[in-house]
Amino acid sequence: MTVEGSTLVFGLGFTSEYIVRSITERGRDNIDEVVLIGVFNIDDFRRKQADNALNDVKKFLDIINVKYKWKYVDVSRDFAEILYEVANELSAKNNMEFYLIGGMRIINFVLYYYAMLAKRFGLNVRVFSYTEDMSKKYELPVEIPRRLTDSEAEILKLFKFENSIEISIMADRLQKTLSTISKHVSEMEEDGFLECTKTRPKTCRKTVLGRIALTFI
Repeated sequence: MTVEGSTLVFGLGFTSEYIVRSITERGRDNIDEVVLIGVFNIDDFRRKQADNALNDVKKFLDIINVKYKWKYVDVSRDFAEILYEVANELSAKNNMEFYLIGGMRIINFVLYYYAMLAKRFGLNVRVFSYTEDMSKKYELPVEIPRRLTDSEAEILKLFKFENSIEISIMADRLQKTLSTISKHVSEMEEDGFLECTKTRPKTCRKTVLGRIALTFI
């Protein structure tokens, strides 16, 4: 059985360096194709810059023997229409890596939102971005956490002024059974709101996601 490689997706801007550098740092292995998304709506000067960047990227990909394609979209339309055009271009791709480091901002927003939709529909998706000087690389989340239940929100509120709490103490403070609290805590841990020890007494601490969730409740 042949394992499908990854499709790397970039917004096409006015320089090629960020694409060449990110692919070089990632490595050639397991790349099935590179897709470049550019825009129609630019003046002649920027069009020439974009064309030069595209040609440079094509030369680089030819050298490392990676197939590629490019697509120009009309950004004067509604967001949903741009998204639909990108979706058509990327249809039948099951493994994708999105690099949000160049091109128009609206294209990067479209690519990020598309990546989240693709993840929801079961595709294998990763999204990366960089600082302006590309000195630091980030992997961005592609799933929105679920909303906490009222009972889970009560548990999380206990962490407002504490970093870690034993499960038995949670049960005492909320006047609920240990089994009920344990069930809720397990679900919260699975979804990334808490991190808990495996040894007894079982103690949990709020994660970064948990700290963020606390700002909403």
